[in-house]
Amino acid sequence: MRRVLPFLLGFVALVGVVAGAAVLYVRTALPRTEGTLEVAGLGAPVQVLRDELGVPHIWAASTEDAVFAQGFLHAQDRLWQMELVRRAIQGRLAEVLGEPALETDRFMRRLGLWRAVLATLDAVSPAERRIMEAYAAGVNAARHADSGALPPEFLVLRHEPEPWRPADVLAVGRMMSFTLSSYSEAVAVARAVARLGPERARHLFPAYPDWGETILPAPGEPPPLAVALVDAFSVAAASNSWVVSGALTASGKPILANDPHLGLNAPSLWYLVALHAPGADGLDVAGVSIPGAPLVILGRNRAVAWGMTNAYVDDADLFLERLHPADSTRYLAPDGYRRFELVAESVFVKGREEPVILSVRRTRHGPVIPVDAPDSLVVSVQWTALGPGSQVAGILALNRARDWSSFLRAVDDLDDPHQNVVYADTAGHIGYIMGGSVPLRGDRRPAPVAPVPGWTGDWDWLGTLPFDEHPRALDPDRGFIVTANNRQVAEPVAELISGTWQEPFRAMRITEMIRNADRPFDDASTRAMQLDVLDLFARRYRDRAVDAAAIRQDTAAAALLRSWDLRASPDSRAATLFYTWVEILRRAAARDLYGGEAGYFTRASVAEVLEARRLAWREDGVGAYRDLARDAMKAAVPLADGRSWREANRVVHDHALGDVGALNTILGLHVGPHPHMGSPTTVNVAHYAFQVPARDFPFTTTAGPSMRHIADMGNLDAAGGFVIGTGQSGIPFARHYDDQRPLWSGGALVPVPLSREAVQRRTTRTLILEPQRRE
Repeated sequence: MRRVLPFLLGFVALVGVVAGAAVLYVRTALPRTEGTLEVAGLGAPVQVLRDELGVPHIWAASTEDAVFAQGFLHAQDRLWQMELVRRAIQGRLAEVLGEPALETDRFMRRLGLWRAVLATLDAVSPAERRIMEAYAAGVNAARHADSGALPPEFLVLRHEPEPWRPADVLAVGRMMSFTLSSYSEAVAVARAVARLGPERARHLFPAYPDWGETILPAPGEPPPLAVALVDAFSVAAASNSWVVSGALTASGKPILANDPHLGLNAPSLWYLVALHAPGADGLDVAGVSIPGAPLVILGRNRAVAWGMTNAYVDDADLFLERLHPADSTRYLAPDGYRRFELVAESVFVKGREEPVILSVRRTRHGPVIPVDAPDSLVVSVQWTALGPGSQVAGILALNRARDWSSFLRAVDDLDDPHQNVVYADTAGHIGYIMGGSVPLRGDRRPAPVAPVPGWTGDWDWLGTLPFDEHPRALDPDRGFIVTANNRQVAEPVAELISGTWQEPFRAMRITEMIRNADRPFDDASTRAMQLDVLDLFARRYRDRAVDAAAIRQDTAAAALLRSWDLRASPDSRAATLFYTWVEILRRAAARDLYGGEAGYFTRASVAEVLEARRLAWREDGVGAYRDLARDAMKAAVPLADGRSWREANRVVHDHALGDVGALNTILGLHVGPHPHMGSPTTVNVAHYAFQVPARDFPFTTTAGPSMRHIADMGNLDAAGGFVIGTGQSGIPFARHYDDQRPLWSGGALVPVPLSREAVQRRTTRTLILEPQRRE
């Protein structure tokens, strides 16, 4: 044993040295943020000033050098995230992740987003190409400027990323189009119609309520009391954005607020940055960018600020294509039978020697997708994102906009994704315009919800809604504009845009807070609005829950709900009971509609049930509703178990590899869980998944404010700011991986000033990028 012991001790020491060396090597993935680096591709030196949260301010001699440096920084901090996004659009995830990603690749190859990217690349302007090439060069320069390790995800998967190309920039834009499109909803609806039939399925599509708030009010609506309040005070609609005029603010200039509601991921979708380059064709802009693409997507410059919410344009139509009865290689069109276009796709899979061969059928509308249909039919999709279109020109023009006219021209260049865009400027103007391509169907038919016949030509796309017909407003009389994914206007043009907006409750609550304000708005009161958790959905339907408790003779539950202040606040036990009851009722109503099985049934659908207090698809609808509501309360009381909302609802920012337990334990990939507040219909939104049975948290918030932004046009450098959900870095052990998460939870904002003096006061590290000297 004495002879063995020294050997064992030596072996343990060796293992420790190797492990220590491995840890040290992995940590070399952390970016260099100070000193000077020589890089190939720059035209002139660039200064990068970072603050204590790692937010970079880039000073460059030209726009091309500024976006080069932006690509460099994105690659330093978010290379794995960028790699994942481009491979998803290309349908090449399985090459890295193996069999688990094969179905995703098949789906993406059928859809053909990468084909659309390549078609767009051939059509971009020289100016757009220069921006994309400069950005891509910066990404690639970061890989060669340091000899450190790749981020840990690459090491674990033994994967080396390919160089970044201009096409990859466009791929990032297509991923946003996919995220914000109506495609997924259209597919879910098609599957529901296939299961239920058209008659029963119509209960899944409630009309936008006539009491719901629209972005632009009906003509003749009076201005709010708050406008008059300024004189009296003279002693001094899943995303939210609003803008109030200077008549309603303490600074006397407009205030703009924006918080896009997207999946809460680690790292965040967004990356804070400020870009500075001199001249009329330069940049002086701050805000959030998307790693993989250049410029600022949402933010402000010295003259204007802008924010966006999803417009819910029906940008994807599903067509039923009738097969030839004797030849399945042909389908019926208005002019007779045509042959499918066949595209062969080779999907390579890690661990397989041979690729998976996929044959994609395409019709005159678009690709055939795997959605259930009768034997004589298949389903194809026509979607705006499958055509050529680039966001680069529009975003560049937004970054440079100086006034309302230049802002409108910029939005006109934003083909996709479709957005409600709010506007404020230092001259005191506020405005709104809906951007994106809106398909026009034959005879200007309303946007369809369910699949439509493809052989008649009645629903064929004939072009897009002229930009001049897009809903818009400049300096409205009421002094404010609110968008929260709600219907744009009451007029018929809205029916050409969509039929499936979000519920109006968030827009109604924001409008209510603006109308009822007892003092002019400032940075603090606007942040308080962004954190508001008073639920107008609960205000409208709380009495239904009280009635359900009363039917059960549960006086304690009824009393708890009656005394609720209608806020989804952390300490509320009533909130836990109410949302548990609603979710159980929603699932029960869906099972009733689908004959005992689970199925697609949205919150708008359950709101329709609650509004009518009946199941419209049942002859005994009123009694059936009472039974379901009673039984849902019976199940909800023990599940809520007297817990506060903070004990029942958690938020997790998911990492793509975080469900691999060992990796998550070692690297801390997921951020959370943390207690959370809000609901799907509060301004401080919490889109949650509901799990029954649940050991700890029945509610897990998976989507919400992906970032928050406030701009006071009277004090751009000192008031307002931005915050993202996690942090600037995508490297799990970096100090900036999740250091903004507490700020995000608490509603704080990070100043991202534009003036050099203000930036230097916040600077903690400076990196100089020098053009590589020629030998």
